[in-house]
Amino acid sequence: MKPRRNPSLAMVGLTWREAPTSLRSVAAAPLTGELWAGLVAQGARGMVEVHTCARSLWLVEADDAGWTGAILQSLVESRLQHAGAAVSPALLLGDEAVRALLGITIGLDSFVEGEADVGTQVHEGFAASSAAGRAAPEIASLARVTSRLAAEARRSGVVRRGRGMGQLAVDNLAPLGVPPGAPVGVVGAGRIGSQVRGSVERAGLLPVMFNRTPRADLLPLDAIVGTELSAIIICTSAPAAWFVPPAGIPVVDLGRPAQVAGPAVCLDTILSGPGLRLDGETRALAQAMVERAMAEWAAHEQAHAARARLARVQALRDQFVQEEIEVVIAAAVADLDAATRRRVVAAARHAVRRYSHAVIGALKEET
Repeated sequence: MKPRRNPSLAMVGLTWREAPTSLRSVAAAPLTGELWAGLVAQGARGMVEVHTCARSLWLVEADDAGWTGAILQSLVESRLQHAGAAVSPALLLGDEAVRALLGITIGLDSFVEGEADVGTQVHEGFAASSAAGRAAPEIASLARVTSRLAAEARRSGVVRRGRGMGQLAVDNLAPLGVPPGAPVGVVGAGRIGSQVRGSVERAGLLPVMFNRTPRADLLPLDAIVGTELSAIIICTSAPAAWFVPPAGIPVVDLGRPAQVAGPAVCLDTILSGPGLRLDGETRALAQAMVERAMAEWAAHEQAHAARARLARVQALRDQFVQEEIEVVIAAAVADLDAATRRRVVAAARHAVRRYSHAVIGALKEET
């Protein structure tokens, strides 16, 4: 049996290890229609983007993944250079890219290993790709594999709710002098804000929720000044810093880019710490899940390739039967009358169809 071909996928990635939050925000600027059209002209068929607190990645499906991936890598690198940073994002190809994405999906390459947030963000990236018309066959297949892997990781306990940046934000409150049971302001009512609220409650602190957009169940921002708070955690994602903290109240800023115009414990400070790691047994379980998912992906990709080959064989058969048989046997039937000639050609077509049907059936059984 021929070795399985590598999928036509490339992944360009940039994490907290290579670049601070400000630079990753520059690199993660939306890919315009013009830039996407340029990648399509270079063979791209589909693309997924995933941008989180600690990483940005671009997964592209292309006729020549190495070529198109290198162009995408150069595009991201040029953005970083324009921002004054000599940073080159990683480029992974084929199975290496797939294995990396699977590990990312269940938090194996996260600052907080086993976090639940990143799996949701990968899922949202695939959904956004489909909505933007940038999905492609192998990307769609990989979306299904990652979804099943994330579900298995949640069931097994490898991925746990509440294990994420919210937990790290709360861990940074004690060094700021926040005592147990103290009220902590949480600004932002999105997914991150809700998760931080849960982390604050589990830590034995009292969350007080604020939001920039008025809501009946949340306090308005101007109420911060009159509320007794021991600290504030910012969970918004505005394009630039906007929050001016009240004097004397420590702030933890989980925004990307930074949301606080003033002193704060920012993402870069948090990500320079020791992080949170899975224990050895759980990590081994997670890695085994990734390898099973890789085997599932390989089977899907091999079946897709086999179906494509069979479709090509059938197309060649149909073309031969319809367009070439009569030409091939023209000399042999030239002396026959018209009615007999038609019967011979029809019989030849029928024989070729029966033979090719048997051959294609045998090939299907093999695959």
